[in-house]
Amino acid sequence: METVGTRIKKLRKQKKFTLKELASKVGVSDVSISNWENDVNTPKHEHLTLLAPNLDTTIDFIMYGKTEDIENVSDFRPVTRMLPVLTYIQCGTMTNVKSIAPHEIEMWLPAPPDASKNSFYLICQGISNAPEFKDGDFVCINPDIPFDNVQHGEMIAVCQDDEATFKALVREFNSLHLKALNENFHPNIIPLKEDFIYKGKYVGKFTPPKKFI
Repeated sequence: METVGTRIKKLRKQKKFTLKELASKVGVSDVSISNWENDVNTPKHEHLTLLAPNLDTTIDFIMYGKTEDIENVSDFRPVTRMLPVLTYIQCGTMTNVKSIAPHEIEMWLPAPPDASKNSFYLICQGISNAPEFKDGDFVCINPDIPFDNVQHGEMIAVCQDDEATFKALVREFNSLHLKALNENFHPNIIPLKEDFIYKGKYVGKFTPPKKFI
């Protein structure tokens, strides 16, 4: 009899993922994946929403074996693309997303509509852009949008002085600056230096489910 665990294991092997590789995509430990495959426990809904697209299947198939109109689940193409969540250090040092090894990525999240295949997420740090962007928010950066196409007031990620930062672009009087959205944050505005490295434009935010009680 096929179980939730056997379906997960079969799909993982079809995708040729190791336990560790799948765990990094879902944001759990490889022990958790092993426990699911051995039916020690079952994935929570928040994990199923990441597990299903990474295995090219549906939540219904994982949990109940339902394929609906899909004749071959291995041929199913998910609607949701997954993007890596990077640290500011990874963002600052990488040449592009493909230069980062899969085992160095600890979490993957669904892509917003305007994301490209090279897009990635950053985790906001601090209160420089509060309240629009809070500490811990996941912001999606699209590096395929040319810097010259970024308009005054739009959010970008850049690297200068060996540090990545996420700020609003200020274009005025033939000069370029970066501005924090929080007026109480200092310094609130800094010059964009000539040797800055453009990392991409902000195209969306992922909000994970939260408890209300």
